[in-house]
Amino acid sequence: MARQSFTIVSRSRDAAGGVDDVLDKAVGHLRVRTSRIRGGRGDGMLVVELIAGATRALVLPERGLGIWKVWNGPTEIGWQSPVAGPVHPRFVPLAEASGLGWLDGFDELVARCGLVSNGAPDFDATGRLLHPLHGRIANLPAHAVEVVIDDQAGTVELAGAVDETRFHFHALRLATRIVVHADRPLVTWTDEVTNMSDRPASIQMLYHVNLGPPLLGAGAELLAAIDEVAPRDGAAVSDITTWQRFDGPRPGRPEEAHFARIRADDAGTAEALLMAPAGREGARLAWWAESLPCFTLWKNQTGSADGYVTGLEPATNYPNPRSFEESQGRVVVLAPHAAVQFDLALEHVAGARLDEVRGRIAALAARRPPTVHATPRPGWSRLAAWLLAFVAVGTLATSGVALAEQTGPARRVLAADDSTRTLAMIGTDGAVEWRRPVAQIHDLHLLPDGHLLSQEGWTRVIETDRDGKVVWSYDARKEHGDRPVEIHAFERLPDGLTMVAESGPARIVEVDRDGVIRRVVPLRVDRPAVHSDTRNVRRTPAGTYLVAHERDGVVREYDSTGKVVWDYDVPLFGREPKGGHGPEAFGDQVYSAERLANGNTLIGTGNGHSVLEVTPAKEIVWQLSQTDLPGITLAWVTQVRRLANGNTQLVNCHAGPDNPQIIEVTPDKKVAWTFRDFATFGNSLPVAVVFDP
Repeated sequence: MARQSFTIVSRSRDAAGGVDDVLDKAVGHLRVRTSRIRGGRGDGMLVVELIAGATRALVLPERGLGIWKVWNGPTEIGWQSPVAGPVHPRFVPLAEASGLGWLDGFDELVARCGLVSNGAPDFDATGRLLHPLHGRIANLPAHAVEVVIDDQAGTVELAGAVDETRFHFHALRLATRIVVHADRPLVTWTDEVTNMSDRPASIQMLYHVNLGPPLLGAGAELLAAIDEVAPRDGAAVSDITTWQRFDGPRPGRPEEAHFARIRADDAGTAEALLMAPAGREGARLAWWAESLPCFTLWKNQTGSADGYVTGLEPATNYPNPRSFEESQGRVVVLAPHAAVQFDLALEHVAGARLDEVRGRIAALAARRPPTVHATPRPGWSRLAAWLLAFVAVGTLATSGVALAEQTGPARRVLAADDSTRTLAMIGTDGAVEWRRPVAQIHDLHLLPDGHLLSQEGWTRVIETDRDGKVVWSYDARKEHGDRPVEIHAFERLPDGLTMVAESGPARIVEVDRDGVIRRVVPLRVDRPAVHSDTRNVRRTPAGTYLVAHERDGVVREYDSTGKVVWDYDVPLFGREPKGGHGPEAFGDQVYSAERLANGNTLIGTGNGHSVLEVTPAKEIVWQLSQTDLPGITLAWVTQVRRLANGNTQLVNCHAGPDNPQIIEVTPDKKVAWTFRDFATFGNSLPVAVVFDP
């Protein structure tokens, strides 16, 4: 008998699935057996055990055919997750608003991430979750699962398929073949992803290969022929000089991740070796580099009870939000009924085999030195918000490494970025003094007592003390129930009330410390849209309210009764509107307005790429346009401010990493100061407080 096959799970379009719960077949030193978990969050899950000689692998059909654990004799190749799985997908809330529900089931040695998306949670402009962390494939059930025992080849092979489909959207199939080899402690797998639709589709794939003790520990090292490497974000910057080496468990240590390109050999194979602390054994991961060109090293060197682990992650892209990766061209496009194949191997190595792998990697690495970036590489990192989900809300310890670039007099900067969900204080030396996670944000104020007035999502305004503790809040949802409402502007008034502008209900409210609304000012909106009725709103010294109506393209000034006492229709200057957010876009979607001491109004025109100073008679007396500053391109001009020295400060959002995010210009349009930090923040920094030098 050379080959013998056994069906474990069967399913067709016309018949319900069938499962063999009691399979136990052996041929010599090859064996396959199935079992079901009883009790706990894994209750009812099928486990398929593949045994070939001293190698044993456990595969989970309900969890996308992930490889839960592998053993070589007594040595476990895997890790100990605090999740203590395996966890049935019904207990994994992928649709949770944070986008982080995937972590509730994270326990495997090999977890596939994809197929539609594979990186950090992705949100649209309204904060709606588009794609959860690491996608859905690891929490979808398999069908057509069968096992083949081949005593002539000395292998046990499992084949199966997992469909990720949504009517009207996508129809993708993952077909896998996992092979356990008896002649050495080796598990190989080949995945083929097919677009089953009659329309084109695009996919992403990442292999989260997770290793803990005994292969991971103080003194462990990753060996690979590196072409280029960069820290993922500011949290990893201080680790970049030792990025390939590991420390022992340290409770509370935040995760660090590094993005890399690993050099393939002449046959097209890339490999990475996690060498155990004593240097006598290791885990080798190899893959076909052409289909998986990107590599992430994830280092979670926290306490043992909290999941001390590292992840070796070859992928089609870097694990940023899909929208960012798509903008960088890092998605795999599949024609109708086309497929892409991924080939990987995981091997426990020791003795002469370890020496062979080390020598091969060293020879390949010696061909040319790697490029090591001290800070996140533009185009690779979007500073994903999922890092901040692992730390407590509050002031975070930082590395003290300077990330920000300033021209002109050095200043402290408090800023928030909507894409990275980061609020941070940057010191005059460019280093991060502290950072906190935030949700969507379109306004920000530092109060005289050092408290911050900011927002927590689109509906809640919060005041936090110096430790990040919420000491006051206003939630518009409590006022309006199910009626759509968003907040994009707020301000602490001299009398202690807090002014809040509510888009949707189209009103301004002034709220006291007890949450009682003391005043309501109705607003006029000609083109209602809950997300864009208003942007920044400011009360003038005369007690009126300057409101930037984004969708209407108009600045309106209201008295306390809601009467419009002045307005200014932002001009298009003879150009046609064009969609988008970056420098290529254009329109009159005004963001901010400030009443100046001379009675004029300073306006940030949003996607009009400009700053205007307008008289009460609506005459433009000063204008800064998109290309007025040499070497700088303006994009979405958000907050504007006239400084005491007569200069104008503006926030330049969505302009890309080649442009500063905050700029100060003189009246004759000379650049006096700039701020740029795409390591701590990203390309969606709309609000900032800049301190005088």
